[in-house]
Amino acid sequence: MHRVPYRSPRQQRGAVLYVALIFLVLLSLLGIVGMQVAALQERMASNYRAVNLAFQRAEGLARTVEVQVNADSRFTPRPGERDEERRCDDPSPVRGSAWAVLRSNDDDPDTALVATRLNECTPGYSIAQGTSPVNEKPMIWQVSSFSTDQAASPTSDAAVETVFMP
Repeated sequence: MHRVPYRSPRQQRGAVLYVALIFLVLLSLLGIVGMQVAALQERMASNYRAVNLAFQRAEGLARTVEVQVNADSRFTPRPGERDEERRCDDPSPVRGSAWAVLRSNDDDPDTALVATRLNECTPGYSIAQGTSPVNEKPMIWQVSSFSTDQAASPTSDAAVETVFMP
């Protein structure tokens, strides 16, 4: 059996130390990148939640108005809120995305509703399917709703617009 002679510390170069330091730096960089990716994913999930919550609140407002109109055949604004019923022949209507931008730029943009009865502006009620009885007019409503993800310090907002016949 052949033995390797012992080398004194003067003959060793310390290459293991350099290799270990390089691995330590690489692992540290991987850890930092992993933490940055996790933080980015956390922010993305938070933003997705805020947008989804704002959309769900706006859609809930629109569905509430639809239920109300189905039951009462009229729209009743919520007390203390910026709800309004507009005529379809309003000379300066602000609807759709322009209305939503106005609401989001408002001082207190929490929620808002606009309900419009469209059948008064459709001659002959051509939107109605089939023929209706002579003494009965079909009602066609357009409901626009706006909401933020939370009332205090909102981070997202959404608008929903729907047209329906009760």
